[in-house]
Order: sequence, then C-alpha cells, then structure tokens
Amino acid sequence: MQELTKQLEQTPIVYVTRDIERALGLENTTNYYIISNFNESFKGVDSDNILLIKEKKQLDTWELLKHEKVKKFLRSVPSPLQGEGQGEVNIVVFKPTKQIERICAENNWNLLNPLAELSNKIEEKISQLDWLGDLKKYLPDYSVKKCKDIEFIGNKFILQFNRSHTGSGTFLIESAEQLDEIKNKFPDREARLAKYIEGPLFTNNNIVTKNKTLIGNINYQITGLKPFTDLPFATIGNDWGFPHKYLNKKQIEQYKKIVTDIGDKLRQDGWKGLFGVDIVVEESTGKLYLVEINARQPASTTYESQLQTNIQITKGYEFSNYEITTFEAHLASLLGIDLNNYELIKIKNGAQIIQRVTKDIPSLHEPKYNKRPDMNIIKYNNTKPGSDLLRIQTHYSLIDGHNKLSKNGLKIIDFITVTQKGNGWDLPRGAILAIKDNKILLMERQKYTQHFFTPPGGTKENFDKNILETAKREGKEETNLDFDIPEQKPLYFNVNGRDEYYFFVENISGEPTLGEEEYERSNENNSFKLVWIDLKELPNIMLLPEGITEKILEKIS
Repeated sequence: MQELTKQLEQTPIVYVTRDIERALGLENTTNYYIISNFNESFKGVDSDNILLIKEKKQLDTWELLKHEKVKKFLRSVPSPLQGEGQGEVNIVVFKPTKQIERICAENNWNLLNPLAELSNKIEEKISQLDWLGDLKKYLPDYSVKKCKDIEFIGNKFILQFNRSHTGSGTFLIESAEQLDEIKNKFPDREARLAKYIEGPLFTNNNIVTKNKTLIGNINYQITGLKPFTDLPFATIGNDWGFPHKYLNKKQIEQYKKIVTDIGDKLRQDGWKGLFGVDIVVEESTGKLYLVEINARQPASTTYESQLQTNIQITKGYEFSNYEITTFEAHLASLLGIDLNNYELIKIKNGAQIIQRVTKDIPSLHEPKYNKRPDMNIIKYNNTKPGSDLLRIQTHYSLIDGHNKLSKNGLKIIDFITVTQKGNGWDLPRGAILAIKDNKILLMERQKYTQHFFTPPGGTKENFDKNILETAKREGKEETNLDFDIPEQKPLYFNVNGRDEYYFFVENISGEPTLGEEEYERSNENNSFKLVWIDLKELPNIMLLPEGITEKILEKIS
C-alpha cells in the first residue's frame, strides 16, 4: 500500500508484542520495526528492524517495554524529520492495557492503539450492555443477576462473568448441581445470563477507518474441540473455507449489517483500527445473534493477511491499487490514513488451529519431520494451562461441519499426538498384518473425535537397519506375539507425505497383549486396544490407511 509506505517515511512504527507472529505482515518495510521474544520457529526472521529478546521465560508486552535492550533499541529508531533517536517513537501493541499506557507515557512514547479504558468497556460482558445501547437487539435474550439469585429452571443457558479470557469465564449451565457449585463459590458476583444458541460460531476481523468500516473475511471459529483445549468455549482456530459452504446470501448480508452498526458505534466513540465480532447462527432457525465483540487486534489477523498476500503469489492474482490486507489496513487506520476508497482482499480458503496446554497435553516436543508438510508450524514454550503450545496454519480448510473436523483436520490430531510422543511426523512406518483363523489382529483406536482401526506398527527409528526391521520390532512391542515375516513385497501407502509399509506375517503364536507403552499412554481420550476382527467385517469398519482393506482382501483371496 503506497500511502502506508509513504506515511511510514514520516512516521516510523514499532510494534511491541509477546508473540512475534502478531506483528508479521509488513516486515522488510522501511521504518516498520518489531520487538518481541525470541522464538525458535522464527529464528530465520532477522533484520536490523527486528529485535528479539531471549530470556529464561517469555516476556509479556509490558515487560518487554521495560527491558533495557528494548529501551536502547527504541532510542536508536530514526526520525526522518529530526535525526536518529530524536523524534517521537510510535508504539503499536496487540492489545493495550493501562499498565502499557502508563509505561509509554513515562517514556514519552506515543501509543497509537485506542485507549484501554474504551477497549475494556466494550469487551467486558456487563459494561458492554450499556455501551451497545440500541444494538443490544442483536444479542440473544439476556439478563444480569448476582450468582446467588440465579435459578435453574430446566433449560440450559450461558453464564458469563464480566471479565474472561479464552473462554475461561464462560460456562454452559446444564444442571442445577453445576449452577450451585458456581453460586457457592461466587455468591455475590454479577453474571450475564443468555439463552444458549445451538449452532456454528463465525467471526471476522474489521477495521474502523475515518469514514467507514472495512468488513473482513468471515471465518468459522473453531471452538472447544479436544485435544486442542480443555475448555468448551475456548477459541482454538479459524477456518476461512467453511463459511462459503454454510452461510447463504441473506445471512451474509445480515452479518455485514451487524458489523457495520458496531463499526459506526465504535467510530463515534473515537475508535480506530481493528475489532472483531463473534456471531452465532441458530441451526434451527438460521437467525444470527451477536455473541462477542473483540475491541483489539484479533489473533487471526496476521495469518489472514498472509492468506490475502498468498492469493497474489500462488494464483497470479493482480490486486487493484485499492485492495489491501487486513494488517495493512489496521496500521494505516492507526496512522490516520484515509481508506475511504479501499477494500480488504477477499479470501475463500485457509485455516489455522492451536494446540493449547491441556491436562492430557501439558507440553510438546519440537516437531520433527523429514519433508516440510503442507503446514506452517509455530512452536511455543508456554506452560500455563490454556496457553498456546503449537499453532498450525494451512492454505486449505480443516472443517467439514459444525464441530466436525475434515480429513485434513483429523490429520492435525495425528500430527499433535506424534509430536507429543517425540516421533517424526513423516518418518516411514512399518507394520504387521497378522491373520489367523480368518481373523486379523488390529489396534482399535479411540483418538479424541476419531474411532478407527489400524494394523500394529510404528515409526522407523535410527537404529532400525531397514523398514522390515521396524515392522518386526514394532509388531512385537505392540502385540507381544511371536511371528515370522516371509520374503515379500509389502503393501505400500503414502499417507500425507509419509511412506508406510505393511508386511504379512506367519507362524503366529502367543496371546496378544497390549504393549507397555500403549498401555501407559491409553486414556479415555486416546485409547489403544488389540482386537481380532473377522475378515468379512473389514469393509464395515474404518481401517486406516484408506485403501488397505481392499488390498488385504485382494491378497488373501
């Protein structure tokens, strides 16, 4: 965007953020600077315009702003008008707080974000009601009560405390016992109660400009799915492909009307830059309800901007002079650039999903793979429950339906569990096909949302001479059976870039017993069980990899 580049010549910007990916979208641009924590996933990102702080723990934005290296860096930021280190320093953050505002004021730094007080007023669940005014008509039926005065009358409902983060202050109340637990814990705390709307949740990133609201690309908000989070209302990702399959033209126009009305209200109160909305579509009626307003830069902004840029790179799409990315529009608005003639670049595909710190997955190994998978992977070293462990981004959709992962989405779960174990994602797999008395021994798997069967086997280790040795070792470890593998050409599959080999075995003896590792790893969400399945039943079960059922039956016929 020429106007933004030109403005930066006069007004340098320094984006300070805990997570560097929130600032990516304008890197390698003169007078755009980034200050963040060092992250192994971004060790290749390096320039004179980027300062990455390496400490024992990740620093929050306010801690970065107080860091001596950061202060020194900010003193060196040149001012085109007044010379190096003498001009006004313009700071942008992901979300302002009063603490950040105070630190900036103490150091005479100009914070470009809207005031934290206004942001809080808009986002907090009870003060938001007053701010909305007439726009409360877009909300589901609601009331505000102290917890001790709430009664359960048989219908499930949403209870929200005034402040919450990543779904932690939002509860779906389904029983009197559940409500009583909250009432006993917080009797005098006010809560907002709302009718529970059953249906998919959509969101988008919008920019308030001087004269209008730029409406961003609608995406499906992936929420509450295991193993990615323990919280049923925690946002864990975005899918830009699914809305085009689900929403009709009338619903899209209604969505845009809600966004425009909120944008107009924000502009009246002096807001500028990004805001997000969450809107649920009631499955039974198709009606839209406003659920949430995010008065800040939504976390999906920079990846949406990368998808917007990618259209031009991969499809040779020529943008007009008045099409810009969401991140460009955000910075331009904060700088007061007139965007009246501009529109955001439209995208119709792409997704990202986040594995958070959970009870089952408190940490993850560094992802390992031979060949770069068709995913962008960002690893974090967080330990706090609910914080990010791994962010996986794709150029394709991960959702087939409301709360339903597609095959590509299920592939992400595989990637997470392989990474948790410490194995390589796309290292070869060797497995055995043990058939006896017209039955085949399979591993029955209940893997979060997936129920399937697969032949016993595992990943090739460095000490395995070849894949045959892998199949022998893994087959023995997982089943405790004795067997021989005759000379043969194994069944071969390439699954998401991974080579997999399946060997028929003979002279089977012993009783199958689940291996120690599988036994110890087995839990209600990720279970392992050895079962004999009649060969005639193979077409009636989900046996993976796809196509192996036909090859097995063809081989033994």
